[in-house]
Amino acid sequence: MLSTMQDRQLGLPLLLRHAHRVNGKSTVISHGRSTRHVATFAMVAERAGRLGSALEHLGYPRGTVVGTFAGSTQEHLEAYLGIPASGRILHTLNVRLHDDHLEYIARHASDEIFIVDGPNLERFCSIAPRLPGMRLLIVAGKDAPDVPPELSCDVVLYEELLLNGTPEIDWPEIDEREAAIICYTGGTTGLPKGVAYSHRSLWLQAMSLCTANAVGMSCESRLLPAVPLYHVNGWGLPFAALMAGADLIMPDHSMRAEHLLALIDEEPPTIAAGVPTIWSDVLDLVRSRGRADLGAVRTICCGGAQVSQSLSDAYRSMGIRMVQAWGMTETSSVSAVATVPRWAQSEEDRLHYQASQGRVVCGLEVRVASLEGEVLPSDGTSVGEIHIRGPWVTGRYLGADDQSEFQDGWLRTGDVGTVDGDGYVFVADRAKDAVKSGGEWIPSLALEEAIRNHPAVQDVAVVAIPDPRWQERPGAVVVLRPGHVSTSAELSEWLRDKVARWWIPSLWIFSDSLPRTAVGKIDKRLIRQLIRDGVYS
Repeated sequence: MLSTMQDRQLGLPLLLRHAHRVNGKSTVISHGRSTRHVATFAMVAERAGRLGSALEHLGYPRGTVVGTFAGSTQEHLEAYLGIPASGRILHTLNVRLHDDHLEYIARHASDEIFIVDGPNLERFCSIAPRLPGMRLLIVAGKDAPDVPPELSCDVVLYEELLLNGTPEIDWPEIDEREAAIICYTGGTTGLPKGVAYSHRSLWLQAMSLCTANAVGMSCESRLLPAVPLYHVNGWGLPFAALMAGADLIMPDHSMRAEHLLALIDEEPPTIAAGVPTIWSDVLDLVRSRGRADLGAVRTICCGGAQVSQSLSDAYRSMGIRMVQAWGMTETSSVSAVATVPRWAQSEEDRLHYQASQGRVVCGLEVRVASLEGEVLPSDGTSVGEIHIRGPWVTGRYLGADDQSEFQDGWLRTGDVGTVDGDGYVFVADRAKDAVKSGGEWIPSLALEEAIRNHPAVQDVAVVAIPDPRWQERPGAVVVLRPGHVSTSAELSEWLRDKVARWWIPSLWIFSDSLPRTAVGKIDKRLIRQLIRDGVYS
């Protein structure tokens, strides 16, 4: 027997209407270099409707992919709503990627339109000639430089484009399984991989974030997401805020401690989010100024890297709950949150749960399996690869037939660890040898390849080394070709136009050989141990 319930579609059209008609009085506060702008959710929703309408008037049909190359601004938020609500597909490009990867993902996603803001325009225009599929460039912001006349596409200012649209709120219903937003992984094992989020998955993940076991947002909240909007949909936080009616404080293009602390003082948020490095810098600044509080902030949600106990304790002394979150591009971001359960009575027990990656949120399932695929007990001691599945976890990669990272409907995360009987995930190591620096992945294989292309380099191994600020930084152990010489300065300079600058190793070690396993593979675990023991220096 079927139910008697109405079969309405979940997704961005419904969220646009809800933000406009229910949460319309909540506000988006934007801070530029010397400006402050406040807009209600109703105003943002109407402008988002104008954006979708204007693109429709220009003849861009539903399904057109629109790339964004922008910071955490109101215009970017409007694209988050207006592009997918109108039936088009948003593709957020990570402005920190190398030019080659940006070209690849823009081509792979079939981007035809790009929305680029002023601070990123010059960089984008240097890449644009490599994007033959680009038909329209939309320039957002008041301080944008001039666009080079040689660009072979139409160019329009964002505000002028909106004047050609109508504030459409009632968009036609969209099948909730249709793609709404595309994000790409960081390319830790090669080229970045695309994940197309559905309207349904975005809706469900936003609802999950609003729950008390996750971030716990409501219409009483004021959210400061120190998370770039190109980072897994800004971890999904903008959609959760629009759903809950929480005020949104947009940090623009700066995640510097001075800027964030000024926002905290001027626009007192109750909830903040970001990678641990950011909040470590904020803590140092607070202490340097002789302060012992962060105003109205009561919760900081951290993801992208492990929160250290000292950082968590420091904020707890200020009356702030700092919670660890765990997720990935493939899982629409936050999949587990390290809340401390009520049965953890002792300090030892509380520290145990705080040190986890978190308890899996309702709607998702996790398990542990051997690398050969045998399912292991979720007993907190059986170590294996973490698998995850659920309605906001991807089942494949965009445009790819390879299913090697999936097993029986489960996503193989590449993280190795345990799951206990209460759904807490503990990650011990990563199956892949990527470096996670300040929440950003640095792919060791791609970096090794760039170094290995230097004429003096015979072989190289890149491993993660601990860093007090960035959690991890890349270290490179280099074997030079016979008769060749080189230095760390020369190799660093060699990489400057070949990889993103923050990929350049912080530690260079020159060795006669690299340790290898019994099957001839470079033994990176041993290399890390030799660095820790001071054998390499």
